[in-house]
Amino acid sequence: PLAVAMGGGAMVEEVEEMSILEAKAIIDKMKLSDKAAAEAEHFPGEGSFLVVIGVGTFSALGGGLFGLDIGYISGVESMESFRQDLLGGERMDSLTTGLVTGIFAVGAVCAAFPTIIGAIVDYTGRKGSIIVGGTVFCLGALSQGLSPSLTWMYAGRFVAGASVGLLSANIPIYQGEIAPPEYRGAIVGTYQLAITIGIMVAFWVNYGLEEVPHGWRISILLQLIPGGLLAVGGFFMPRSPRWLVSKKRYQEALDVLIRIRSKDEDVRLELAGIYKECRREMSTGKPTWKEMFSKTNGKVLAIGIVLQLIQQMCGLNLFMYYGPEVFEKVFHSPKSAFFFNALSGIVNFLSTFPALFLLDRLGRMTLLMYSAAGMAICCVILAVVGSACFEGPYESSCGDWAKYVVAGAVFFFIFNFAYGWGPCVWVYCAEIFSLKYKTKANGLTTDANWVGNFFIGFAPPWLMLNLGFKTFWIFAAVNILGTVAGCVLPETKGKTLEEVQQMFAAWFDGQDVPHGHEALCTAEEEFSEESGEEDPRELSMERGK
Repeated sequence: PLAVAMGGGAMVEEVEEMSILEAKAIIDKMKLSDKAAAEAEHFPGEGSFLVVIGVGTFSALGGGLFGLDIGYISGVESMESFRQDLLGGERMDSLTTGLVTGIFAVGAVCAAFPTIIGAIVDYTGRKGSIIVGGTVFCLGALSQGLSPSLTWMYAGRFVAGASVGLLSANIPIYQGEIAPPEYRGAIVGTYQLAITIGIMVAFWVNYGLEEVPHGWRISILLQLIPGGLLAVGGFFMPRSPRWLVSKKRYQEALDVLIRIRSKDEDVRLELAGIYKECRREMSTGKPTWKEMFSKTNGKVLAIGIVLQLIQQMCGLNLFMYYGPEVFEKVFHSPKSAFFFNALSGIVNFLSTFPALFLLDRLGRMTLLMYSAAGMAICCVILAVVGSACFEGPYESSCGDWAKYVVAGAVFFFIFNFAYGWGPCVWVYCAEIFSLKYKTKANGLTTDANWVGNFFIGFAPPWLMLNLGFKTFWIFAAVNILGTVAGCVLPETKGKTLEEVQQMFAAWFDGQDVPHGHEALCTAEEEFSEESGEEDPRELSMERGK
């Protein structure tokens, strides 16, 4: 239980750790076939942190599929071979371009819908849903790569979107459920890292195949390699221990924990904690839609939906989906446009690494706060410089400096997204929901992500045609909202999934909990203690005496 005491304007947490005796008593109730689990003084795991890293990183391959499908479409739509094969050499109008891009998100929304994803996960488990997702992705890639017409392209994009919707709603949760609390942020963060790798690879593959006959088909069919690898490799992944406990498969849950936890950890404590929380939630009755949308559950769900919408509406995918068009508007060269778009993929990839090291140190909210503020500044620069120098009567009158200011603003925008709103939202939404509603609630938040993705895939051709660079004022406003969210929402770093639920209940009751600025101050104090340095604020006061 989490005891909350008020004092000095901040929450003081005291977590009463479960004793070995209590864990043994709970384990005894499970009637495990392994009798030593209830009798031994210490019951260690046989794995290591490297095992968890390996499983978490391999499952993140599903994020790579997500990134490939985001990254390839902008280049493919701009290829001459695509127009020759499917359009008779004609360019697509803005409506058709939006549909080809956006139909992917429609498939994802359908697959991530709670009723559908709930049935799949309930029947196959998180591991099984990852295998299904990889298999369906391959079918979608085949349909697109062999398309004889736009109709087949639409169908393939929809099927591929359905697979990515299924994967994106499950993989972050799966990673969070196998990860130890102190490393959960970094492990779930590999999902976003894999997305950036997929985007970067797709950009550079398109760059290399731009002038190759049928190059667009090769670009798409190459996706069968990672899709097949995920589908086959998924059979060797462990199941989620929390899903196994929810199905009363306690011995299997214990076996998984033994496989993924180190010799220093007594796996009975974690198993007993999962069992206890699962029983508490099940004692409230079967999950219902009414309960999921009411009280604490409904408020947490609203937070997750808003965060996922902001992540998509902040403007990043304008560059991912339509990067070549934006850069061509600035540099007036298709080759330069492809090159700068490929460079943006490298920036996106490299800028995700800081998040892996900072998520569990500075916290999720601190990164969200500074990330959104940085993106808002970049949007203002793009709106002002773009409108003044690349549109209207003064187009191309500013000189080369304006081109590189715009390119620099785009790269700095991507940098800010990659260390903050990219990985943090997936991590946060994988943590905040109770086990009872986790699959359905995360399905709804993922649906919100894909609704935003559809809008950002469908609307930009029209927005850029009618508003031009003034479109970025809209994204600036969204990012200001994101900055506020990073300042006020509770911080989850370092807490078990069970403790997070209790923290949100306390926050909704009006009690003070750590959030953006407080989490940053706590991280600074922890760093000073670990490094043996004096607090710079105290040192300054001392010097002033």
